[in-house]
Amino acid sequence: MNLGYTDWLWPLAIVFTLGLVLALWTLLWRDRRDLKILGHQNLVLSPGLAWSRRMLKGFLVLGGFLLMLLGALRLQGKPVPEDVILRGSDVVVVLDVSKSMLTQDLVPNRLEAAKKAVDDWMHRQTGNRVGMVVFSGEALVQVPLTFDVEADSMVLQGDDTDAVDRGGTDIGEGIRTALSVFPKDNPDKRGRVILLMTDGELTDGASNLNQACADAKTNGVPIVTVGMGTPQGKPIPDGTSFWGEPTFKKDASGNVHVSQLDEKTLQQIASSTGGVYVSGDSNEDLGSIDSALQNIQKTEMKGQGTVRHEELAPSLGWMAAGTLLFSALL
Repeated sequence: MNLGYTDWLWPLAIVFTLGLVLALWTLLWRDRRDLKILGHQNLVLSPGLAWSRRMLKGFLVLGGFLLMLLGALRLQGKPVPEDVILRGSDVVVVLDVSKSMLTQDLVPNRLEAAKKAVDDWMHRQTGNRVGMVVFSGEALVQVPLTFDVEADSMVLQGDDTDAVDRGGTDIGEGIRTALSVFPKDNPDKRGRVILLMTDGELTDGASNLNQACADAKTNGVPIVTVGMGTPQGKPIPDGTSFWGEPTFKKDASGNVHVSQLDEKTLQQIASSTGGVYVSGDSNEDLGSIDSALQNIQKTEMKGQGTVRHEELAPSLGWMAAGTLLFSALL
């Protein structure tokens, strides 16, 4: 059960409660006392029966007004999903959650800027099914393809560098995992695309990226790459020292490692799969994700629209009218 209007809930509830208290005082004490006195004076033949009739009549009136109150507040029943025809594509977002995404050459850092850009895009677009994959040294499917933007958004907001156990940056594994999200059969020839959000910095032990791109091209899935960060880069934060000063990750030689955006790798991924490279070296440039996805083939598909609740107000109105009419005839 749900109430469509809640602004007047408490005022109406207080008024009804006061009316209920007054009615109970009248029926249970004053009317009973008066009928008893009239019975002793032989002015009422059956005080008990008359009192019972007044009780029934009073409760019918109260019940009628209660039904009217619930109708005025738009009492709603079970949720009823509404199917709608949506025109769009299938998009799998592949988000890099490696430690290098904590670099603060974007505000507040690469990972948070990427999450905000994806979330803004998801809430602007309509008709697309969106899936979520996160990766660092391995990849994980977080959300399968769905029209439910809020489910994607909720999962996205919780993503951090601890979302995947193995560290590193294996873009090839992220792409292969994203390809597994798409259905094997595509009879409607629905457009498919991977939206890859990463700084492009590969680490040792990463799988064959060229083969992953070839698999994407064979399956007709272009990759839109969004470069997170700047070519100049910055050191990767690594906590704070004993004195509260920020510390940074170091390489094998003990030098502070500066994480830089690898635009060349991301441009190669996009061009080899028929996709587009989007520069993400500023928060403003990230807004161009929409235009990069505009040319993806769109088809119609039935999806779940808004979920409405069954309106009970009309039925409550008829019930209230019937109850009050019956009380008047009683």
